[in-house]
Amino acid sequence: MRVVSQIAVAACALVWAVGLAAPAADRAAGFRPLAPGALTVIPAPAAPPGAPAASTDTVSSADLVDITVARADMAWKPLHAPPQTTFVGRGRHREHLHDVWNLEFAFKPPRLIDVDVPTAGAKMQRKRLWYLVYRVRNAGGRRPDIDATDAARRSTTTFEQPIRFVPQFVLESREPLAEGEGLASYRAYLDRVIPTALGPIRAREAGGRDLLDSAEMVAQEIGPGEERWGVATWEDVDPRIDFFSIYVRGLTNAFRWRPRPGAAITAAAPPGSAMEQALRTLRLDFWRPGDDRDEAEEEMSVGFAGMFERMTLGSRLLEAVGIQGRDAAEPVQGLRDLGLQWSDLLEPVETTEPAGGDVGISLLPLQTVIGRIASIGDPTARGGAVRRLFGDVGVAAFEDLARALAAPTDAERDAARRIALAKLDLTPEAVKEQPLAALAQIVRALEAERSPAARAAAAARLFGAAGPRVDALARQVALARTLAALESIEMPPGDVVAGDALAAFDAVRPSIAAEADPESRARLLRGLFGARGPGLFAAAAAVEEGIDHSWVFRYENEASNP
Repeated sequence: MRVVSQIAVAACALVWAVGLAAPAADRAAGFRPLAPGALTVIPAPAAPPGAPAASTDTVSSADLVDITVARADMAWKPLHAPPQTTFVGRGRHREHLHDVWNLEFAFKPPRLIDVDVPTAGAKMQRKRLWYLVYRVRNAGGRRPDIDATDAARRSTTTFEQPIRFVPQFVLESREPLAEGEGLASYRAYLDRVIPTALGPIRAREAGGRDLLDSAEMVAQEIGPGEERWGVATWEDVDPRIDFFSIYVRGLTNAFRWRPRPGAAITAAAPPGSAMEQALRTLRLDFWRPGDDRDEAEEEMSVGFAGMFERMTLGSRLLEAVGIQGRDAAEPVQGLRDLGLQWSDLLEPVETTEPAGGDVGISLLPLQTVIGRIASIGDPTARGGAVRRLFGDVGVAAFEDLARALAAPTDAERDAARRIALAKLDLTPEAVKEQPLAALAQIVRALEAERSPAARAAAAARLFGAAGPRVDALARQVALARTLAALESIEMPPGDVVAGDALAAFDAVRPSIAAEADPESRARLLRGLFGARGPGLFAAAAAVEEGIDHSWVFRYENEASNP
Protein backbone atom coordinates (compact mmCIF):
# COMPACT_ATOMS: atom_id res chain seq x y z
CA MET A 1 0.00 0.00 0.00
CA ARG A 2 1.09 3.58 -0.63
CA VAL A 3 0.38 6.22 2.00
CA VAL A 4 -1.60 9.19 0.78
CA SER A 5 0.11 12.59 0.76
CA GLN A 6 -2.19 14.16 3.36
CA ILE A 7 -0.78 11.75 5.94
CA ALA A 8 2.65 13.23 5.30
CA VAL A 9 1.36 16.68 6.23
CA ALA A 10 -0.37 15.38 9.35
CA ALA A 11 2.68 13.44 10.49
CA CYS A 12 5.36 16.07 9.88
CA ALA A 13 4.80 17.49 13.34
CA LEU A 14 5.42 14.06 14.85
CA VAL A 15 8.87 13.59 13.32
CA TRP A 16 11.71 14.69 15.55
CA ALA A 17 15.45 14.72 15.01
CA VAL A 18 18.55 16.21 16.66
CA GLY A 19 20.64 18.37 14.30
CA LEU A 20 24.40 18.25 14.80
CA ALA A 21 27.00 20.64 13.48
CA ALA A 22 30.34 19.34 12.23
CA PRO A 23 33.10 19.11 14.88
CA ALA A 24 35.42 22.10 15.11
CA ALA A 25 38.33 20.11 13.71
CA ASP A 26 36.25 19.15 10.68
CA ARG A 27 35.13 22.73 10.07
CA ALA A 28 38.73 23.84 10.14
CA ALA A 29 39.56 21.16 7.58
CA GLY A 30 36.85 22.47 5.24
CA PHE A 31 34.10 19.90 5.92
CA ARG A 32 30.47 20.99 6.12
CA PRO A 33 27.59 19.31 7.99
CA LEU A 34 25.89 16.48 6.14
CA ALA A 35 22.97 17.80 4.13
CA PRO A 36 20.08 18.01 3.51
CA GLY A 37 18.65 15.92 6.38
CA ALA A 38 19.26 16.38 10.09
CA LEU A 39 21.18 13.80 12.05
CA THR A 40 19.42 11.82 14.76
CA VAL A 41 21.65 10.58 17.59
CA ILE A 42 20.80 7.35 19.42
CA PRO A 43 22.65 7.16 22.75
CA ALA A 44 23.92 3.81 23.96
CA PRO A 45 21.40 2.08 26.27
CA ALA A 46 22.23 1.87 29.95
CA ALA A 47 20.36 -1.34 30.76
CA PRO A 48 18.46 -4.10 28.96
CA PRO A 49 14.86 -3.32 27.99
CA GLY A 50 12.48 -4.41 30.72
CA ALA A 51 15.24 -4.94 33.30
CA PRO A 52 14.79 -3.71 36.89
CA ALA A 53 16.03 -0.15 37.41
CA ALA A 54 18.83 -1.30 39.70
CA SER A 55 20.28 -3.85 37.26
CA THR A 56 22.74 -3.39 34.41
CA ASP A 57 23.56 -5.46 31.38
CA THR A 58 26.98 -6.31 32.85
CA VAL A 59 25.39 -8.91 35.17
CA SER A 60 23.22 -11.71 33.79
CA SER A 61 21.30 -14.10 36.01
CA ALA A 62 19.77 -17.36 34.81
CA ASP A 63 19.44 -21.04 35.62
CA LEU A 64 21.91 -23.51 34.15
CA VAL A 65 19.29 -25.64 32.42
CA ASP A 66 21.85 -28.39 31.72
CA ILE A 67 21.71 -28.95 35.49
CA THR A 68 18.32 -27.68 36.68
CA VAL A 69 16.34 -29.33 33.87
CA ALA A 70 18.51 -32.07 32.40
CA ARG A 71 19.55 -33.31 35.87
CA ALA A 72 16.31 -32.57 37.69
CA ASP A 73 16.18 -36.21 38.80
CA MET A 74 19.18 -35.48 41.05
CA ALA A 75 17.39 -32.77 43.02
CA TRP A 76 16.91 -33.37 46.75
CA LYS A 77 16.20 -31.34 49.87
CA PRO A 78 18.88 -31.60 52.56
CA LEU A 79 17.83 -31.58 56.20
CA HIS A 80 20.82 -29.72 57.64
CA ALA A 81 21.94 -27.43 54.81
CA PRO A 82 20.35 -24.82 52.50
CA PRO A 83 18.81 -26.23 49.26
CA GLN A 84 21.14 -24.06 47.16
CA THR A 85 24.14 -26.03 48.34
CA THR A 86 23.06 -29.15 46.45
CA PHE A 87 24.24 -29.92 42.91
CA VAL A 88 20.94 -28.87 41.31
CA GLY A 89 20.55 -25.97 43.73
CA ARG A 90 23.90 -24.54 42.69
CA GLY A 91 22.66 -24.39 39.12
CA ARG A 92 19.85 -21.99 39.96
CA HIS A 93 20.12 -18.20 39.59
CA ARG A 94 23.75 -18.21 38.49
CA GLU A 95 25.26 -14.81 37.83
CA HIS A 96 27.56 -14.11 34.91
CA LEU A 97 29.67 -10.95 34.96
CA HIS A 98 30.98 -9.49 31.72
CA ASP A 99 32.26 -6.26 30.24
CA VAL A 100 29.94 -4.41 27.88
CA TRP A 101 31.08 -1.92 25.24
CA ASN A 102 28.86 0.37 23.18
CA LEU A 103 28.96 2.46 20.04
CA GLU A 104 26.90 5.63 19.81
CA PHE A 105 24.86 5.57 16.60
CA ALA A 106 23.62 8.55 14.59
CA PHE A 107 21.81 8.47 11.26
CA LYS A 108 20.11 10.44 8.54
CA PRO A 109 16.75 9.16 7.25
CA PRO A 110 17.12 6.68 4.37
CA ARG A 111 16.98 7.88 0.77
CA LEU A 112 16.86 6.44 -2.75
CA ILE A 113 19.40 6.86 -5.51
CA ASP A 114 19.70 5.55 -9.08
CA VAL A 115 23.13 4.12 -9.95
CA ASP A 116 24.70 1.68 -12.40
CA VAL A 117 25.28 -1.73 -10.78
CA PRO A 118 27.40 -4.58 -12.25
CA THR A 119 25.41 -7.63 -13.30
CA ALA A 120 26.19 -11.02 -14.83
CA GLY A 121 28.15 -10.91 -18.07
CA ALA A 122 30.19 -7.84 -17.04
CA LYS A 123 27.26 -5.57 -17.93
CA MET A 124 25.94 -2.55 -16.03
CA GLN A 125 22.30 -2.14 -15.07
CA ARG A 126 20.61 1.00 -13.77
CA LYS A 127 19.03 0.25 -10.39
CA ARG A 128 17.29 2.17 -7.68
CA LEU A 129 19.06 1.61 -4.36
CA TRP A 130 17.99 2.38 -0.81
CA TYR A 131 20.70 3.70 1.48
CA LEU A 132 21.27 4.93 5.04
CA VAL A 133 24.09 7.35 5.96
CA TYR A 134 25.22 6.90 9.56
CA ARG A 135 27.94 7.72 12.07
CA VAL A 136 29.32 5.54 14.88
CA ARG A 137 31.38 6.78 17.81
CA ASN A 138 33.30 4.73 20.37
CA ALA A 139 31.41 5.50 23.60
CA GLY A 140 33.57 3.23 25.78
CA GLY A 141 32.25 0.52 28.03
CA ARG A 142 31.38 -0.48 31.58
CA ARG A 143 32.18 -3.43 33.76
CA PRO A 144 30.87 -4.71 37.11
CA ASP A 145 32.91 -3.93 40.20
CA ILE A 146 32.32 -6.17 43.24
CA ASP A 147 33.58 -5.16 46.67
CA ALA A 148 36.29 -7.57 47.79
CA THR A 149 34.96 -7.65 51.36
CA ASP A 150 31.21 -7.67 50.66
CA ALA A 151 29.99 -9.38 47.47
CA ALA A 152 26.57 -7.74 47.87
CA ARG A 153 28.10 -4.29 47.35
CA ARG A 154 28.47 -3.65 43.64
CA SER A 155 29.08 -0.78 41.31
CA THR A 156 29.85 -0.20 37.67
CA THR A 157 33.04 1.33 36.35
CA THR A 158 33.79 2.62 32.88
CA PHE A 159 36.67 1.66 30.63
CA GLU A 160 38.00 2.55 27.21
CA GLN A 161 39.27 0.24 24.51
CA PRO A 162 39.36 0.10 20.70
CA ILE A 163 36.18 -1.43 19.23
CA ARG A 164 35.79 -3.18 15.91
CA PHE A 165 32.40 -2.44 14.41
CA VAL A 166 31.12 -5.46 12.45
CA PRO A 167 27.91 -3.99 11.04
CA GLN A 168 24.81 -5.88 10.00
CA PHE A 169 21.93 -3.84 8.59
CA VAL A 170 18.65 -5.61 7.81
CA LEU A 171 15.77 -3.70 6.20
CA GLU A 172 12.39 -5.34 6.80
CA SER A 173 8.88 -4.40 5.72
CA ARG A 174 6.31 -3.94 8.46
CA GLU A 175 3.30 -4.73 6.25
CA PRO A 176 2.79 -7.93 4.23
CA LEU A 177 3.04 -7.56 0.46
CA ALA A 178 1.28 -9.84 -2.00
CA GLU A 179 3.00 -11.87 -4.71
CA GLY A 180 1.49 -12.21 -8.17
CA GLU A 181 -0.43 -15.33 -7.18
CA GLY A 182 -2.09 -13.54 -4.30
CA LEU A 183 0.09 -14.77 -1.41
CA ALA A 184 1.31 -12.22 1.11
CA SER A 185 4.60 -12.18 2.97
CA TYR A 186 7.03 -9.84 4.68
CA ARG A 187 10.20 -8.69 2.94
CA ALA A 188 13.69 -8.60 4.43
CA TYR A 189 16.89 -7.32 2.80
CA LEU A 190 20.50 -7.55 4.00
CA ASP A 191 22.90 -4.66 3.46
CA ARG A 192 24.92 -5.14 0.24
CA VAL A 193 28.38 -3.83 -0.61
CA ILE A 194 27.95 -1.99 -3.93
CA PRO A 195 31.21 -0.20 -4.81
CA THR A 196 29.71 1.71 -7.75
CA ALA A 197 27.19 3.35 -5.41
CA LEU A 198 29.75 4.89 -3.04
CA GLY A 199 30.86 7.67 -5.37
CA PRO A 200 27.37 9.02 -6.15
CA ILE A 201 26.26 8.74 -2.51
CA ARG A 202 29.42 10.52 -1.28
CA ALA A 203 28.91 13.30 -3.82
CA ARG A 204 25.30 13.68 -2.75
CA GLU A 205 25.62 13.34 1.02
CA ALA A 206 29.13 13.62 2.40
CA GLY A 207 30.34 17.11 1.50
CA GLY A 208 33.96 15.95 1.29
CA ARG A 209 33.71 13.52 4.20
CA ASP A 210 34.58 9.90 3.51
CA LEU A 211 31.82 7.31 3.78
CA LEU A 212 32.71 3.65 4.35
CA ASP A 213 30.70 0.66 3.22
CA SER A 214 30.25 -2.29 5.56
CA ALA A 215 33.37 -4.08 4.29
CA GLU A 216 35.57 -1.00 4.78
CA MET A 217 34.00 -0.24 8.16
CA VAL A 218 35.14 -3.53 9.66
CA ALA A 219 38.73 -3.19 8.41
CA GLN A 220 39.99 -1.03 11.29
CA GLU A 221 39.14 -0.68 14.96
CA ILE A 222 37.57 2.53 16.23
CA GLY A 223 39.66 4.15 18.99
CA PRO A 224 38.23 5.59 22.22
CA GLY A 225 36.18 8.70 21.44
CA GLU A 226 36.80 8.27 17.70
CA GLU A 227 33.96 8.44 15.19
CA ARG A 228 33.53 7.01 11.73
CA TRP A 229 31.00 7.63 8.97
CA GLY A 230 29.44 4.89 6.90
CA VAL A 231 26.64 3.99 4.51
CA ALA A 232 24.45 0.90 4.26
CA THR A 233 22.90 0.07 0.89
CA TRP A 234 20.15 -2.25 -0.25
CA GLU A 235 19.18 -3.27 -3.78
CA ASP A 236 16.06 -4.81 -5.35
CA VAL A 237 13.85 -3.53 -2.52
CA ASP A 238 10.13 -3.92 -3.24
CA PRO A 239 8.98 -0.40 -4.19
CA ARG A 240 5.55 -1.01 -2.61
CA ILE A 241 7.00 -0.95 0.91
CA ASP A 242 5.65 2.00 2.93
CA PHE A 243 6.39 1.01 6.53
CA PHE A 244 9.72 -0.58 7.32
CA SER A 245 12.29 -1.04 10.07
CA ILE A 246 16.07 -1.17 9.86
CA TYR A 247 17.76 -3.47 12.40
CA VAL A 248 21.37 -2.57 13.23
CA ARG A 249 23.50 -5.22 14.90
CA GLY A 250 27.09 -4.78 16.09
CA LEU A 251 26.69 -1.60 18.13
CA THR A 252 27.23 -3.42 21.43
CA ASN A 253 28.26 -6.81 22.76
CA ALA A 254 25.41 -6.88 25.31
CA PHE A 255 23.55 -10.16 24.98
CA ARG A 256 20.75 -12.27 26.37
CA TRP A 257 20.18 -16.01 26.18
CA ARG A 258 17.26 -18.41 26.50
CA PRO A 259 16.44 -22.09 25.89
CA ARG A 260 15.95 -22.66 22.17
CA PRO A 261 12.22 -23.25 21.41
CA GLY A 262 11.57 -26.95 20.95
CA ALA A 263 15.06 -27.97 22.03
CA ALA A 264 15.39 -31.19 24.03
CA ILE A 265 17.19 -30.47 27.30
CA THR A 266 18.54 -33.88 28.32
CA ALA A 267 21.52 -35.23 30.20
CA ALA A 268 22.85 -36.78 26.98
CA ALA A 269 22.87 -33.47 25.06
CA PRO A 270 26.14 -31.47 24.90
CA PRO A 271 26.28 -28.65 27.47
CA GLY A 272 24.82 -25.43 26.11
CA SER A 273 23.35 -27.05 22.99
CA ALA A 274 19.80 -26.17 24.05
CA MET A 275 20.55 -22.46 24.51
CA GLU A 276 20.61 -19.60 22.03
CA GLN A 277 21.98 -16.09 22.37
CA ALA A 278 20.81 -12.77 20.99
CA LEU A 279 22.86 -9.58 20.73
CA ARG A 280 21.17 -6.32 21.53
CA THR A 281 20.01 -4.79 18.26
CA LEU A 282 18.88 -1.27 17.40
CA ARG A 283 15.56 -1.00 15.58
CA LEU A 284 14.80 2.16 13.59
CA ASP A 285 11.27 2.76 12.26
CA PHE A 286 10.51 4.66 9.04
CA TRP A 287 7.70 5.30 6.59
CA ARG A 288 7.37 6.71 3.10
CA PRO A 289 4.94 9.65 3.08
CA GLY A 290 3.52 9.71 -0.46
CA ASP A 291 3.66 9.59 -4.25
CA ASP A 292 3.54 13.29 -5.08
CA ARG A 293 7.28 13.79 -5.62
CA ASP A 294 10.25 12.21 -7.31
CA GLU A 295 11.06 9.13 -5.24
CA ALA A 296 14.75 9.41 -6.10
CA GLU A 297 14.77 12.73 -4.26
CA GLU A 298 12.62 11.42 -1.45
CA GLU A 299 13.89 11.29 2.12
CA MET A 300 12.06 8.74 4.24
CA SER A 301 10.23 10.00 7.30
CA VAL A 302 11.16 8.88 10.78
CA GLY A 303 8.28 6.90 12.21
CA PHE A 304 7.06 6.51 15.75
CA ALA A 305 6.31 3.37 17.70
CA GLY A 306 2.75 2.24 17.11
CA MET A 307 2.32 4.24 13.91
CA PHE A 308 2.24 1.18 11.66
CA GLU A 309 -0.35 -0.53 13.85
CA ARG A 310 -2.53 2.60 13.93
CA MET A 311 -2.33 2.96 10.18
CA THR A 312 -3.16 -0.73 9.70
CA LEU A 313 -6.23 -0.59 11.93
CA GLY A 314 -7.38 2.76 10.55
CA SER A 315 -7.03 1.52 6.97
CA ARG A 316 -9.17 -1.51 7.83
CA LEU A 317 -11.92 0.80 9.08
CA LEU A 318 -11.75 3.01 5.98
CA GLU A 319 -11.88 -0.04 3.72
CA ALA A 320 -14.91 -1.44 5.54
CA VAL A 321 -16.88 1.81 5.39
CA GLY A 322 -15.96 2.11 1.71
CA ILE A 323 -17.80 -1.09 0.73
CA GLN A 324 -21.13 0.23 2.02
CA GLY A 325 -23.32 0.88 -1.02
CA ARG A 326 -20.62 -0.16 -3.50
CA ASP A 327 -21.90 -2.47 -6.25
CA ALA A 328 -25.36 -2.39 -4.61
CA ALA A 329 -23.99 -3.96 -1.42
CA GLU A 330 -25.68 -3.49 1.96
CA PRO A 331 -23.39 -5.69 4.11
CA VAL A 332 -24.92 -5.04 7.53
CA GLN A 333 -28.47 -5.53 6.29
CA GLY A 334 -27.30 -8.63 4.43
CA LEU A 335 -26.05 -10.14 7.69
CA ARG A 336 -29.36 -9.29 9.40
CA ASP A 337 -31.31 -10.98 6.63
CA LEU A 338 -29.26 -14.13 7.26
CA GLY A 339 -29.88 -13.91 11.01
CA LEU A 340 -26.18 -13.34 11.70
CA GLN A 341 -24.49 -10.99 14.15
CA TRP A 342 -20.87 -9.88 13.90
CA SER A 343 -20.01 -12.10 16.86
CA ASP A 344 -21.09 -15.15 14.80
CA LEU A 345 -18.30 -14.44 12.31
CA LEU A 346 -15.21 -14.19 14.54
CA GLU A 347 -12.07 -15.82 13.22
CA PRO A 348 -10.51 -18.49 15.45
CA VAL A 349 -7.73 -17.11 17.63
CA GLU A 350 -5.21 -19.73 16.46
CA THR A 351 -5.06 -18.09 13.01
CA THR A 352 -3.14 -15.15 14.47
CA GLU A 353 0.22 -16.83 13.88
CA PRO A 354 1.24 -16.65 10.21
CA ALA A 355 2.45 -19.92 8.69
CA GLY A 356 5.92 -19.73 7.17
CA GLY A 357 5.96 -15.95 7.40
CA ASP A 358 2.82 -15.66 5.25
CA VAL A 359 -0.43 -14.05 6.30
CA GLY A 360 -3.74 -15.73 5.54
CA ILE A 361 -7.39 -15.05 6.34
CA SER A 362 -9.71 -17.53 7.99
CA LEU A 363 -12.39 -19.01 5.71
CA LEU A 364 -14.64 -20.18 8.56
CA PRO A 365 -16.78 -17.00 8.64
CA LEU A 366 -17.32 -17.39 4.89
CA GLN A 367 -18.37 -21.01 5.44
CA THR A 368 -20.92 -19.82 8.04
CA VAL A 369 -22.36 -17.28 5.60
CA ILE A 370 -22.57 -19.78 2.72
CA GLY A 371 -24.32 -22.25 5.01
CA ARG A 372 -26.95 -19.67 5.94
CA ILE A 373 -27.51 -18.72 2.29
CA ALA A 374 -27.86 -22.40 1.34
CA SER A 375 -30.57 -22.83 4.00
CA ILE A 376 -32.84 -20.31 2.21
CA GLY A 377 -35.36 -22.34 0.24
CA ASP A 378 -36.46 -19.73 -2.32
CA PRO A 379 -33.81 -19.33 -5.09
CA THR A 380 -34.86 -15.71 -5.66
CA ALA A 381 -34.42 -14.93 -1.97
CA ARG A 382 -31.02 -16.63 -2.01
CA GLY A 383 -29.89 -14.42 -4.87
CA GLY A 384 -31.12 -11.32 -3.03
CA ALA A 385 -29.23 -12.29 0.11
CA VAL A 386 -26.01 -12.75 -1.84
CA ARG A 387 -26.45 -9.38 -3.59
CA ARG A 388 -27.16 -7.46 -0.36
CA LEU A 389 -24.16 -8.91 1.44
CA PHE A 390 -21.61 -9.07 -1.37
CA GLY A 391 -22.94 -6.73 -4.07
CA ASP A 392 -23.01 -7.41 -7.79
CA VAL A 393 -19.34 -8.39 -7.77
CA GLY A 394 -20.07 -11.01 -5.11
CA VAL A 395 -22.88 -12.47 -7.20
CA ALA A 396 -20.45 -12.79 -10.13
CA ALA A 397 -17.89 -14.44 -7.83
CA PHE A 398 -20.37 -17.12 -6.71
CA GLU A 399 -21.33 -17.78 -10.32
CA ASP A 400 -17.67 -18.12 -11.35
CA LEU A 401 -16.98 -20.60 -8.53
CA ALA A 402 -20.06 -22.69 -9.37
CA ARG A 403 -19.11 -22.84 -13.06
CA ALA A 404 -15.54 -23.79 -12.20
CA LEU A 405 -16.79 -26.76 -10.16
CA ALA A 406 -19.61 -28.07 -12.34
CA ALA A 407 -19.71 -26.52 -15.82
CA PRO A 408 -18.51 -28.53 -18.84
CA THR A 409 -14.83 -28.00 -19.62
CA ASP A 410 -11.98 -29.62 -21.54
CA ALA A 411 -10.95 -33.19 -20.70
CA GLU A 412 -7.70 -32.29 -18.94
CA ARG A 413 -9.32 -29.72 -16.65
CA ASP A 414 -12.28 -32.01 -15.96
CA ALA A 415 -9.97 -34.84 -14.93
CA ALA A 416 -7.98 -32.63 -12.55
CA ARG A 417 -11.19 -31.21 -11.09
CA ARG A 418 -12.71 -34.67 -10.53
CA ILE A 419 -9.55 -35.86 -8.73
CA ALA A 420 -9.62 -32.84 -6.41
CA LEU A 421 -13.36 -33.18 -5.72
CA ALA A 422 -13.08 -36.93 -5.12
CA LYS A 423 -10.88 -36.25 -2.10
CA LEU A 424 -13.90 -34.50 -0.60
CA ASP A 425 -16.35 -37.22 -1.68
CA LEU A 426 -17.81 -34.88 -4.31
CA THR A 427 -18.31 -34.92 -8.06
CA PRO A 428 -19.18 -32.15 -10.56
CA GLU A 429 -22.65 -33.70 -10.85
CA ALA A 430 -23.18 -33.56 -7.07
CA VAL A 431 -21.97 -29.95 -6.98
CA LYS A 432 -24.44 -29.04 -9.71
CA GLU A 433 -27.30 -30.45 -7.65
CA GLN A 434 -26.42 -28.51 -4.47
CA PRO A 435 -23.79 -25.88 -5.35
CA LEU A 436 -23.92 -23.84 -2.14
CA ALA A 437 -23.78 -26.83 0.19
CA ALA A 438 -20.85 -28.22 -1.80
CA LEU A 439 -19.09 -24.84 -1.75
CA ALA A 440 -19.44 -24.61 2.03
CA GLN A 441 -17.90 -28.09 2.34
CA ILE A 442 -15.02 -27.12 0.05
CA VAL A 443 -14.37 -23.87 1.94
CA ARG A 444 -14.16 -25.84 5.18
CA ALA A 445 -11.62 -28.18 3.61
CA LEU A 446 -9.53 -25.25 2.35
CA GLU A 447 -9.47 -23.78 5.85
CA ALA A 448 -7.65 -26.91 7.01
CA GLU A 449 -4.67 -25.93 4.84
CA ARG A 450 -2.44 -24.15 7.33
CA SER A 451 -0.21 -22.50 4.77
CA PRO A 452 -1.70 -19.85 2.44
CA ALA A 453 0.49 -21.25 -0.35
CA ALA A 454 -0.97 -24.73 0.13
CA ARG A 455 -4.47 -23.27 0.30
CA ALA A 456 -3.97 -21.35 -2.96
CA ALA A 457 -2.69 -24.51 -4.68
CA ALA A 458 -5.69 -26.53 -3.44
CA ALA A 459 -8.10 -23.81 -4.58
CA ALA A 460 -6.46 -23.78 -8.02
CA ARG A 461 -6.95 -27.55 -8.38
CA LEU A 462 -10.64 -27.18 -7.55
CA PHE A 463 -11.57 -23.87 -9.14
CA GLY A 464 -8.86 -23.23 -11.69
CA ALA A 465 -8.44 -19.54 -12.49
CA ALA A 466 -11.40 -18.68 -10.22
CA GLY A 467 -9.52 -19.85 -7.10
CA PRO A 468 -8.66 -16.32 -5.78
CA ARG A 469 -12.40 -15.61 -5.64
CA VAL A 470 -12.60 -17.60 -2.40
CA ASP A 471 -10.25 -15.29 -0.51
CA ALA A 472 -11.99 -12.26 -2.04
CA LEU A 473 -15.35 -13.41 -0.66
CA ALA A 474 -13.78 -14.17 2.72
CA ARG A 475 -12.37 -10.64 2.78
CA GLN A 476 -15.81 -9.24 2.01
CA VAL A 477 -17.32 -11.15 4.94
CA ALA A 478 -14.59 -9.82 7.24
CA LEU A 479 -15.32 -6.23 6.15
CA ALA A 480 -19.05 -6.77 6.65
CA ARG A 481 -18.27 -7.98 10.18
CA THR A 482 -16.25 -4.80 10.78
CA LEU A 483 -19.18 -2.66 9.66
CA ALA A 484 -21.60 -4.54 11.91
CA ALA A 485 -19.21 -4.18 14.87
CA LEU A 486 -18.95 -0.42 14.21
CA GLU A 487 -22.73 -0.20 14.25
CA SER A 488 -22.86 -2.07 17.57
CA ILE A 489 -20.75 0.65 19.24
CA GLU A 490 -22.88 3.38 17.56
CA MET A 491 -20.00 4.71 15.50
CA PRO A 492 -21.33 6.75 12.53
CA PRO A 493 -19.48 5.87 9.30
CA GLY A 494 -19.12 9.60 8.56
CA ASP A 495 -16.93 10.02 11.67
CA VAL A 496 -14.65 7.23 10.47
CA VAL A 497 -14.10 8.64 6.98
CA ALA A 498 -13.70 12.26 8.11
CA GLY A 499 -9.89 12.03 7.81
CA ASP A 500 -7.04 9.67 7.00
CA ALA A 501 -6.24 6.26 8.48
CA LEU A 502 -4.72 7.73 11.65
CA ALA A 503 -7.84 9.87 12.17
CA ALA A 504 -10.07 6.83 11.61
CA PHE A 505 -8.23 4.94 14.35
CA ASP A 506 -8.44 7.92 16.72
CA ALA A 507 -12.19 8.21 16.06
CA VAL A 508 -12.88 4.62 17.09
CA ARG A 509 -10.36 4.34 19.92
CA PRO A 510 -12.51 6.01 22.67
CA SER A 511 -15.40 3.61 22.02
CA ILE A 512 -13.05 0.64 22.30
CA ALA A 513 -11.50 2.00 25.50
CA ALA A 514 -14.97 2.48 26.97
CA GLU A 515 -15.45 -1.29 27.03
CA ALA A 516 -14.26 -1.99 30.57
CA ASP A 517 -14.38 -5.78 30.50
CA PRO A 518 -11.10 -7.12 29.00
CA GLU A 519 -12.74 -10.17 27.43
CA SER A 520 -15.52 -8.10 25.86
CA ARG A 521 -12.97 -5.60 24.58
CA ALA A 522 -10.86 -8.35 23.01
CA ARG A 523 -14.00 -9.78 21.40
CA LEU A 524 -14.91 -6.37 19.98
CA LEU A 525 -11.39 -5.93 18.60
CA ARG A 526 -11.60 -9.32 16.89
CA GLY A 527 -14.92 -8.23 15.39
CA LEU A 528 -13.50 -4.95 14.12
CA PHE A 529 -10.06 -6.04 13.00
CA GLY A 530 -9.90 -9.82 12.84
CA ALA A 531 -7.98 -12.33 14.91
CA ARG A 532 -4.87 -10.14 15.09
CA GLY A 533 -6.90 -7.14 16.27
CA PRO A 534 -6.18 -7.34 20.02
CA GLY A 535 -2.42 -7.59 19.47
CA LEU A 536 -2.33 -4.77 16.92
CA PHE A 537 -4.49 -2.53 19.12
CA ALA A 538 -2.28 -3.14 22.16
CA ALA A 539 0.80 -2.09 20.16
CA ALA A 540 -1.01 0.93 18.72
CA ALA A 541 -2.35 2.19 22.06
CA ALA A 542 0.49 1.35 24.46
CA VAL A 543 3.08 3.88 23.26
CA GLU A 544 3.42 7.61 22.82
CA GLU A 545 4.10 9.29 19.51
CA GLY A 546 7.66 10.49 18.91
CA ILE A 547 9.47 7.26 19.81
CA ASP A 548 11.40 6.48 16.66
CA HIS A 549 13.65 3.64 17.80
CA SER A 550 13.99 0.80 20.28
CA TRP A 551 16.65 -1.60 21.51
CA VAL A 552 15.66 -5.24 21.16
CA PHE A 553 17.17 -8.67 21.74
CA ARG A 554 16.40 -10.46 18.52
CA TYR A 555 16.83 -14.20 18.19
CA GLU A 556 17.52 -15.67 14.77
CA ASN A 557 14.24 -17.59 14.54
CA GLU A 558 12.35 -14.34 15.13
CA ALA A 559 13.90 -12.49 12.18
CA SER A 560 10.98 -13.16 9.82
CA ASN A 561 8.39 -11.91 12.31
CA PRO A 562 8.84 -8.13 12.56
